[in-house]
Amino acid sequence: MKFIIQAITQLSGLTFLKLFIHLYVVITDTFNFMENNELKLGAEKDFAVPVEKLYQAWITPEDLKQWWKPSENHLTTVNLDVREGGKFKYEFEGKDHQIALAITGDYKEVKPNEKLMYSWNWDIPTDTIKPSDHELTIEFVANGDGSKIKVTQKNFQDDESITPHQEGWDKALNDLQAYLNQK
Repeated sequence: MKFIIQAITQLSGLTFLKLFIHLYVVITDTFNFMENNELKLGAEKDFAVPVEKLYQAWITPEDLKQWWKPSENHLTTVNLDVREGGKFKYEFEGKDHQIALAITGDYKEVKPNEKLMYSWNWDIPTDTIKPSDHELTIEFVANGDGSKIKVTQKNFQDDESITPHQEGWDKALNDLQAYLNQK
């Protein structure tokens, strides 16, 4: 350490300034990378329906009950207040007709037919998995006569927890597409 201090004191003012700027850039780039390297997943799918129909299938309880079945559970209760600051709650029954899963959250951003951003909190009462606290962003994109949906889920605790959620979203979007194609 003493050697480093002696070396720095012998640098000219300009050289010291260059060294300082270089270290500053390296340190800030490292922290920016760490902040932007959050654990998240993304899923997207194209649909042969207008964006308005896709959006409605996402926010209408009767539609949701037809296509959304995470882990083969059945959506039985849907309470939605689709507005910024509004709350939602989904409850799913398992094969034993008991509540197998509840998802709650608060809408942070609502742009009809464009974007929904909300907290996404899972609670599985019979599981040893602790409740989750995610942020979900759903983008609805018009694409000619069709549309596209983009799902981004953030705030995962570790890499291992991403895989089941990724598989769940891929299945959900496939189920939504099948539902809309037959509707």
